[in-house]
Amino acid sequence: MAGDDERATGPAPMQGGGFYNDHAQHQAKGGAHGLPLIDRAFEGMVLHGPVTLADYGSATGRNSLVPMGLALGHARRQLGPDVPVSVVHTDQPGNDFSGLFQLLRDDPESYLRRDGRAFAAAVGRTFHEQVLPDASVDFGWCSFAAHWMSHAPVMPAGHVWPRQTAPQVRAAFAAQAAADWRAFLAARARELKPGGALVVVQPSLPEAEPTTFPVLMAWVEAELDALALGGILTPDERGRMTILVFERTAADARIPFADGAFAGLTLVVEEAREMPDPFWPAYGLDGDAAALADKHLGFFRAPFLPSLLAALDAGRDAAFREAFTARLLEALGRRMRAAPQPLLSPMVILTTLYRKAG
Repeated sequence: MAGDDERATGPAPMQGGGFYNDHAQHQAKGGAHGLPLIDRAFEGMVLHGPVTLADYGSATGRNSLVPMGLALGHARRQLGPDVPVSVVHTDQPGNDFSGLFQLLRDDPESYLRRDGRAFAAAVGRTFHEQVLPDASVDFGWCSFAAHWMSHAPVMPAGHVWPRQTAPQVRAAFAAQAAADWRAFLAARARELKPGGALVVVQPSLPEAEPTTFPVLMAWVEAELDALALGGILTPDERGRMTILVFERTAADARIPFADGAFAGLTLVVEEAREMPDPFWPAYGLDGDAAALADKHLGFFRAPFLPSLLAALDAGRDAAFREAFTARLLEALGRRMRAAPQPLLSPMVILTTLYRKAG
């Protein structure tokens, strides 16, 4: 069972240094499905200044610029240009917040460059607990983050991807994911003002599909095993290498609302759309297996590699970590180039709008 070692059992932040921003096109494309629900969220909402907009799971911010800018625009249309609006970005304490604030300062699409009465702030705390004061948030946004778990309920889990673990272990992860979802919603309910709204976009599974990434994560598992058998990884390090993601089906996401409202939140609307591999069409046109592999490796590295690096013993130096990264990515790249195929299916983007009772 999970112990007290947060390094071993908790999720790792997304890769910083601008890498996640540059390799999160898939997450951006999926998150775009939630933009129309931001418009729906502000329908009938009565704002009173000052206004607070919350971005839950911001990473380093590139994919937050459009949704938070859209929400800010709604606030301006209702309240005018002079009312102060706070935009609070939240993520884990280890997140690259320096990269986030540099982006907000420098990017031409940053809301700070267009609105002199918008003020950016950040909170380094897991969103599985309350991160902002009671009844302080007018609108909340969470995209491609809520599927990350608070911790591993079983360690070692026996596989790098929880949905590919043995049935008993997978059931423990499913129960923890359900508890995390309820905790996430309850915390947001406390933070929202009466009448406030929350939009959540998350990768999901079609009903009855057993797993996502059946090919990609099987390759990752095989290469990690090879590194362990070769003595590169210790047994403890290998045992800790589980990426703490557990996608929900739409039915899973609805469970807290089985009796209607949950913690004062009402499920207003739910949308589910297929989300195929965004990199596959280009390969169909040019047949460039190397280019496809590079895109798939970038997608894997930005959100998932930090979890594997976090599982290494604390004494591992930077040279070892770089060598481990290079060996793993080189091996995965060889597999990808040898067998080009879409790696991100089956997948559905689940978008939901919740409102707190007024």
